[in-house]
Amino acid sequence: MILKNFQSEVNYNQTIRRTFRVGPFDCDGLRVMTAAKYPVYMDFIRWELIARSKLYKAIVKRKLAPSLGSQKLIYRRPLKIWTKFDVILEFSGMDDKWVYYIHYFEQEKEIKAVGIVRTLVWKKSIPTALSEIMEEVGATETTKAPDWVLKLFEDDKDIIANANKNYS
Repeated sequence: MILKNFQSEVNYNQTIRRTFRVGPFDCDGLRVMTAAKYPVYMDFIRWELIARSKLYKAIVKRKLAPSLGSQKLIYRRPLKIWTKFDVILEFSGMDDKWVYYIHYFEQEKEIKAVGIVRTLVWKKSIPTALSEIMEEVGATETTKAPDWVLKLFEDDKDIIANANKNYS
């Protein structure tokens, strides 16, 4: 949050890139980045986008809470200890409730993992309509996420309903 004062502003739909290094606390016993760390880096870069864009002011002004709705991760190749990698955050689209982002974990011009998320904003445990916030930050029209992204999250509600039913 402090760094936002020293970085240029970005648009809500701008692709941003950040370079990281795999540290020893990111790794499992085989000295490769553990699966649990990928979402941490994904959260970090999404928060960077919020902080560096007009989204931050729009969200804070309304006392809203940005939240992750779902995420899907595909691991292709491991990231080894001490190596540098980039996380690229790309806006994928939005609808009345969700904003979709794709995260690419890139190393030496090769995609090592991909994370796809859908996010929303809450106020007092109620999802808030995105249109007002997005208009304030310059989104004049809805950009539909690609069908392959929407399909990834298609059954989320049913999966949770079945899990609750089976758990009871």
